[in-house]
Amino acid sequence: MTATAAELQAFAQDGWFMRPEAVDLTTIDALNLRLSSLITRCAEQHRSGQRRSLEFWDILRSSQHDASVCWDTTGGMPGTLEHWESRAMRIGHGLHLVDDTFAALTHGPAIGGVLASLVQEAVLLQSAVVYKQPHSASVQFGLHQDAAYLTSDPESLVLAFLALDDMDADNGALQVVPGSHRDPLHVSLAMGPTGFTPIAGQAPQERSYRPQLLPMRRGTVAFLHGRTLHASGPNQSPYPRRALIVHAMSGRSRLAPHCWIQPPAEGFVTL
Repeated sequence: MTATAAELQAFAQDGWFMRPEAVDLTTIDALNLRLSSLITRCAEQHRSGQRRSLEFWDILRSSQHDASVCWDTTGGMPGTLEHWESRAMRIGHGLHLVDDTFAALTHGPAIGGVLASLVQEAVLLQSAVVYKQPHSASVQFGLHQDAAYLTSDPESLVLAFLALDDMDADNGALQVVPGSHRDPLHVSLAMGPTGFTPIAGQAPQERSYRPQLLPMRRGTVAFLHGRTLHASGPNQSPYPRRALIVHAMSGRSRLAPHCWIQPPAEGFVTL
């Protein structure tokens, strides 16, 4: 499956396009079930002492090529295994490398096929799930360009954003600024001990933009240019809001040395 002529035109003009219900609901259910299993496995490793640090940045830094879980520890960690999922914030960033269920999706036509039609000789950089817990403001994002975190030369980053739950304004749906991919790269970021720090440029002035809300039914996929400004708010609903994010770039590009994700020993997977 490849991007249609109309989608390619929208991508060139607006910096994004959306495919409603691109992934069937049976697959979405299987992904969410598998996600819970991966979270439980990681929780068991913490409880057994195999994983020691619960610090967000320690876990994120080590999650490049596996299925590590970043936890929200602001309210303390739960004592029982079944409650750990209620503290999950982010799972990844190598789901396609370590899990067959996620690998099949990221390499399949609905995501991998389309990404491969957006950049030449596409390679898969990372795959992760962003998990917004019910009634939680812990996971939200201001306007940003993903190329700030994954800066490539020549620039070729693309994002696939799959809704694993229905999304609207109440639970922190994706927001985009059409045409903002024509902006230069506002800032380039490197990961420090306690977060990302700018090494060039500065963050975009949010008041200068009017983002467009993208309500999505689960199974819908949005494809974004790496420089397209996007954001998402907190989850104010009583239900979880989960999304799979998949980044790819051209195999002719190279990530900047300061990027927090770098190729595994065997190299990035070709789509």
